[in-house]
Amino acid sequence: MKSSILTQTKSFLTKGLMPALLATVLLSLAAGSSVGGEKGNAGNPGIAPPNSHAYGMSLAEWLTTYWEWTYTTGAGPAQSTVGHVKLMPLPVSEQISGSWTPEDPALLKGKLEITLPAGTPFVLPLFAWVTERYNNGTPDDVSLANTVALGGAHPVLTIDGKTVISDANKAAFYIPPTPFDPIIVYPTPSSYGSIAALSFQGIGVVGHPLSVGRHVIHLYEPLIYPSLGLGLIYDNTWIVTVKASH
Repeated sequence: MKSSILTQTKSFLTKGLMPALLATVLLSLAAGSSVGGEKGNAGNPGIAPPNSHAYGMSLAEWLTTYWEWTYTTGAGPAQSTVGHVKLMPLPVSEQISGSWTPEDPALLKGKLEITLPAGTPFVLPLFAWVTERYNNGTPDDVSLANTVALGGAHPVLTIDGKTVISDANKAAFYIPPTPFDPIIVYPTPSSYGSIAALSFQGIGVVGHPLSVGRHVIHLYEPLIYPSLGLGLIYDNTWIVTVKASH
């Protein structure tokens, strides 16, 4: 995900199309209709309330754990389960169209198939703005104002056709700028000179276990930031097969 999403977006930013101080966009994820609650039905158990400590941690703690996993392991499988909670991998997105501007957003489409054991909750971020440190004279990134970060994101996340996140409830699942403690130092610098991740802000969910069978998680998410000269749309799908334990 780092190479296909972060570097792709950062490459756009470093062409001078927005101020260098307004750094790294790392925007991601999943699927789409009625707003889900804590429980739901057998086919769609729904998502945990944003103010809960579902499966042992708050939403902010789960998303911090997710991004630490992403930046320290490259989103590899080794640490992708915390207890019995799955940190859901992100699809590799392909740019279909667009020029990354608010008027002509880049359309990034991806699909991922994954198998989970029955009874597995999951953590799924919808988007994040991650600030970074550099080795090339670029100042540290700064966080976005909460109104800017939240106002530009329009996620529609569905699980088996039922909308669980939309503009109607996205603010409840928004996590304001949260520093990594300690900061995450990269093993090697990125192609654009970043050497460490400093903080994140964004939206994500903790999903309750899905029933045994096949499920579709889909995210359609325009991210339009006129003040930054940036526009992109994520259209990502997860095909999740849940298998009974033997």
